[in-house]
Amino acid sequence: MKESAEWDKAITYTNFLKKARENIELMKARYNDLQLNETDLDTLKGIQNNIKILVIGTERCNDTAGNLPILARIEDASSKIQLRILDADSNVEFHQHYKVNGKRKTPVVLFLNKDYEELCRWVERPNAAYKIINEATVQSVEDRKIELKKLYSDPEIQRQSLNEFMRLILRADFILGRK
Repeated sequence: MKESAEWDKAITYTNFLKKARENIELMKARYNDLQLNETDLDTLKGIQNNIKILVIGTERCNDTAGNLPILARIEDASSKIQLRILDADSNVEFHQHYKVNGKRKTPVVLFLNKDYEELCRWVERPNAAYKIINEATVQSVEDRKIELKKLYSDPEIQRQSLNEFMRLILRADFILGRK
């Protein structure tokens, strides 16, 4: 499987933060601010199968910086989840396989089984963020970056991402077969 080679190149969230040059404090704050409630923790404790999460992204991407800390919190709360991050810029050829509408998007979040086969995928940002960005009148790239940083500081947007990730983790667990 191609993903196994990419998994071996990928790094942990802790090492990702150590290597990052941008959005470091933002990612640390988002990780610390996100509260997993009792239902979240019970759901994660109920996961029966090992699930690998491979994120293709970069630290300068606001969508990656907004969502990666949520995945890191999930990993820390479950012994069944393993998270690794693969730099999108250093692995363009692999990233090309996950284009959306002909464009490379980050992050790409792949939920994999123990043999590195894809079970499901999540790309770029939560649905609520798409709605806000698409309705915004922001035109410049710089203004859009500012809006995205603000957007990911919103607890409701963080909760939306968390809920989308939790649904995919449950889906992956069911695909793998629950006892």
